[in-house]
Amino acid sequence: MDVLSKLKCLVPPAIKLFVRRYYLLFQEWLLIQNVRLEQKDTLLKLKDKQQIRCVFFALFEEIWKVDGVYRLMEDHPRFDPVILVCPIVNYGHDNMIRRMNSCYEAFQRKGYHVIKSYDEANNTYIDVLNDINPDIIVYTNPYKGLIDDRYYITNFPDVLTIYAPYYFGEWNKYPIMYDLLFHNLLWRFYLETPLLGELSKKYSRNKGRNTVVVGYPGIEKLIERDYVSPSNIWKESEAYKKRIIWAPHHTIEEKEVCNYSCFLKYSDFMIKMARKYEDKVQFVFKPHPLLKNKLDLLWGKEKTDKYYSCWEEMPNTCLKDGDYVDLFRTSDAMIHDSGSFIAEYLYVNKPVMRTMNGRSLSEEFNPFALSCLEQYYLGYSEEEIEMFIQNVINGIDPLKAQRTKFIHEALMPNGSPSQNIIDDILDSIDNQILYRN
Repeated sequence: MDVLSKLKCLVPPAIKLFVRRYYLLFQEWLLIQNVRLEQKDTLLKLKDKQQIRCVFFALFEEIWKVDGVYRLMEDHPRFDPVILVCPIVNYGHDNMIRRMNSCYEAFQRKGYHVIKSYDEANNTYIDVLNDINPDIIVYTNPYKGLIDDRYYITNFPDVLTIYAPYYFGEWNKYPIMYDLLFHNLLWRFYLETPLLGELSKKYSRNKGRNTVVVGYPGIEKLIERDYVSPSNIWKESEAYKKRIIWAPHHTIEEKEVCNYSCFLKYSDFMIKMARKYEDKVQFVFKPHPLLKNKLDLLWGKEKTDKYYSCWEEMPNTCLKDGDYVDLFRTSDAMIHDSGSFIAEYLYVNKPVMRTMNGRSLSEEFNPFALSCLEQYYLGYSEEEIEMFIQNVINGIDPLKAQRTKFIHEALMPNGSPSQNIIDDILDSIDNQILYRN
C-alpha cells in the first residue's frame, strides 16, 4: 500500500463524507455558472432564427400540464413543437414500456406530433441533439432517477431548458422544491404565484435568476367557460347519483420524503362506503400513477390487481387514470390526500375533504397550501369521512361561500398562464433577456 492510500485510511469516515459532499456541491456550482454562459450564446443564436424547434419531454399523461403551451406553439409560426415520450426507469423495463405506450397513445388520440424516445423492436433510444436538434426543451418533471439519464438536463447545457411544475406547489421542503441541480440549470423556471417565486429566490443557489411567475397552466381547462367534455366518464344510471372522487396519494412507505397518504388506513373502508351508498353515489377511484407500483411491492401483484379490479367491477364505481379535467369538472365532490390537488380541485368550487394521517398540516405544507386547506373539510376518522359523503348526498356545504370568495381573491390567474409563457419566451429571445431577475 502506498503512502497516499495509507493516509486515506487514517481519515475518519465523517470527514470523508464531508469532503465528498462539498466537492460535489462545488462541481454543481461550476456547472451552474457554466450553463449561464452556454444559455447566453444559445439565446443570441436564436434571435434571428425563423422557427424555434421545441421538444416537450413527456412522462405520464397525468402530469402533462403544458397542453395549452403546446397548442399555442402549434398554432404559432415561430414555433415547431414536438412531444417526445421519455422512459420512466425507476420501476423496471415492463413498467417503462407500459407507461410509454399509454402516454404515446394519449397524445396520438389528440392528434399531436408525438414520437417515442425508445424503439422497443431495436432496443435503441433517440439521440435528442442529433435526431431532433431542439432549440428549447420543455421538461414536465424535475426528478433525476425517474427519467432515463440520457434525457436529464445536464446533457443539454447549450439548449434553452424550461419547466413549469406539474403540481401546484404545496410542499414546504423548499430545497427539493426549488434548489435541486435541475432547478438551478433551467433557463426558465415558470412558477404559479408571487409567493412561490419569492421562495425560489430565497432557497435556490442561483437566487431565482431564472424564475418567472406566470400562473399555473394546469388549471386552464378547469376554468375555461366554453369547455366541452369529450366523453362521459361516469357509468350510466337510471337516476342521478352524486359523483365523488377518491384520489389517494402514493406515499405509503415509511421512508417517504413526504407523508401524505392515508391509503392503507382507508383502502377497505372506501370500498365499504361504495357498497353502502350504491344507490346514491358513484365513486371514481383516481389513484396517483405511482401507487400501483408501490402496492405491487408491498401487497404483491395479485392482491393489488384484485383491489384495482374491484373498483372497476362494482356497479357504481370505476377506476380512472390519465387526464382528469373532465373528471373534476363533472364531479360533485372529492376525497383525497394528494399534493397538487390541494389547489387544483378548488378551481371547480366543489366540496372537498382531505383525509388526515395524524401529522400536522404545518409539518408538510407551505403557507399557500395551508390557506387552500382552510377551504377544506378535514377527515380524521371513518366517521368524519362518512359524514362528508352524507353531506354531499344531501347538498350540505357550509364552506361554499368562504371557498368561493377565496377562489376569486387568491387563485384566479392574471391572464392565461400558457400565453404568459409564450410571451416570455418570444420577448426574451427577441430582446435578448437572459434572465428576469
